[in-house]
Amino acid sequence: MAISKIGMFAAIVTPLVVAPFPSWYLMGLLMKVSALEKEMRLLASLDSLTGLLNRRAFFNDAEVLLHYAVREQISVSVVGLDLDKFKTINDTYGHSAGDLALKHFTAALKGSCRQSDLIGRLGGEEFALFLPNTSVEEAYTLTQRLHKTLSQSSIKVQDTAIQYTVSIGLLSLVPTRADTIETLLQHVDSSLYQAKNSGRNRTVVYGS
Repeated sequence: MAISKIGMFAAIVTPLVVAPFPSWYLMGLLMKVSALEKEMRLLASLDSLTGLLNRRAFFNDAEVLLHYAVREQISVSVVGLDLDKFKTINDTYGHSAGDLALKHFTAALKGSCRQSDLIGRLGGEEFALFLPNTSVEEAYTLTQRLHKTLSQSSIKVQDTAIQYTVSIGLLSLVPTRADTIETLLQHVDSSLYQAKNSGRNRTVVYGS
């Protein structure tokens, strides 16, 4: 029996058209799974309250930027921040007020930092910044801008306006291979404690 050219074309083309459908379905399914995995990894790296990097993610990302700074020999600044008398806010107005203060502070941090800066919540009312390619003067200007922002704003709890302050430790350097984010933050912590002990609501530069 003779087969028309159209029939031959259909016989050849039809498998090519029909066969890929299951493959496309599987590819779509795999892409959805991949997107879900990426979203889960992202969520696992963020603090649930503030949306900032959590402690582990901040340390991991800061180490990557630190290694780059060592290789390129560029200045970096590391900043430690601790809300002053945060326990008093929780004890007086409740933990919901404390959460509101943390979210308010997060917004102030984001407004003071660049997109290239790392912002992390290390735990409780403790935060940290890693500022790549940033001199001590530039980092100090950032912290003063943050102090000013907080002095001009407040949170509202039960019709009461509450103001709070932050103490800050700051370290700037051109890092070496011996430096790690852990050791740098230890130095920053000593400056932060000095800021706390000298009256709070100020920035102390390490080594000054």
